[in-house]
Amino acid sequence: MHDLSSCVLRNTLIGSIRDLLPRGTFLVGGCIRDMLLGKEPLDYDLVTGAPVEGVARDIALRLGTKPFWLDERRGIVRIVMKPSGVSIDLSQFKGPDIGADLMARDLTINAMAWDLASNVFLDPSDGMGDLMNGLIRIISEKNLTDDPLRALRALRFSVTLDFPLREETSRLIRKHRDLLGQVSPERVKLELERALEVPHSARFFRLLTWEGLIPVLFPPSLTGESDDRHLWLPVFSVALPIAEEMDQIIYAADALMPGSRALLEEETEAGVRRAALLRLASFILGLREGRLRDRRGEEAGDIAGHAADFLAGLRFSARSCRMLRDALDSLAPAEALLSKAPAEALDLYRFCEKAAPVLPEALLLALVRPGEKGRRQAASLVWDYFESVYGEWKKSPLLTGREVMEAAGFDPGPRVGMLLAEVEEARAQGLVGSKEEALAYLHRIVA
Repeated sequence: MHDLSSCVLRNTLIGSIRDLLPRGTFLVGGCIRDMLLGKEPLDYDLVTGAPVEGVARDIALRLGTKPFWLDERRGIVRIVMKPSGVSIDLSQFKGPDIGADLMARDLTINAMAWDLASNVFLDPSDGMGDLMNGLIRIISEKNLTDDPLRALRALRFSVTLDFPLREETSRLIRKHRDLLGQVSPERVKLELERALEVPHSARFFRLLTWEGLIPVLFPPSLTGESDDRHLWLPVFSVALPIAEEMDQIIYAADALMPGSRALLEEETEAGVRRAALLRLASFILGLREGRLRDRRGEEAGDIAGHAADFLAGLRFSARSCRMLRDALDSLAPAEALLSKAPAEALDLYRFCEKAAPVLPEALLLALVRPGEKGRRQAASLVWDYFESVYGEWKKSPLLTGREVMEAAGFDPGPRVGMLLAEVEEARAQGLVGSKEEALAYLHRIVA
């Protein structure tokens, strides 16, 4: 455990604004936890008994930025530094003093503070002890019922820090699990996306199942059940192994499909990477597989549509919803293509044309189910075709829309696009290879 006093005194950001802070200002929460763990905080929380607007304005002026209300109702002002993105949140005590503020927080490891005036460490709930022992503990039952989202936060920190839950915390979460349904979708989304960013996020799904939160978080359209007791067998025997396998596949994605990891690191919206959506897609796929096995072949409905609706209900962006839906929709074509040995050129081209926006996701989902490891070489070949042959063709089509219209005598319209697609499919089959051959082929098919 790192020496907190040294960490605070050496911190350049705190040092640069310390003289602007009124007496009775405390550094609190996650930044204290991170410093003790030897991590450089990206977010700093300051609480004070003084009005925050003026203090925030002075800090922002010195740092060359502007403050804004993060939550005016709760009195939280945020200052973000560019281009680093490091932020400072400034708020007043939640309660009469710092002791009451700390004891009203979520977890003991997030309820420590440092008095910046007197250099005194405050830890009323023994967060240091839990941090040293690697344990996650909710401060009190009342704190959980006051804000039921703290159940998800406990699970998320358990995964991100790789700390187990204290048994009492686990009992409280199970006892009050239904209260999570009262939390706003936006707040649930934030915890979910943070948990899915962790490379071993399958553990998050395991904890959700163990604490009985799957039927609270996921709709019956995805689980098929409203009673968690009936979910245990399909989840633990199918869904979790699939999610765990996906964690490993994403970790090794570049070895199988060079360059795919960079695509999976792209954001579909702020804070949501394609890899996170792929992890979620694998678990949802596992839920469907578990339902099919448990119900002896009963159809699970439009799983892609239900998954997209689930994300939309949590206020994910339209792009994130579309990526998840398209990835799951492209799974069956990917499996069909990988089952052929070798795949025909036209089938390869058509698959790439249809699944291009989510092609790495489609291929990795096709490999994630038990017994599919034999398809990895086939997936690697498809990826190589997509990156080289198909990629080059998309950059340099044989004909343009204008050339098709001039050669065929057509006006602009859907028919032009269809003819362009026919020419490129002919190219994929090796029937044409140059502009001249493409024009000759075009004249034949429109004659």
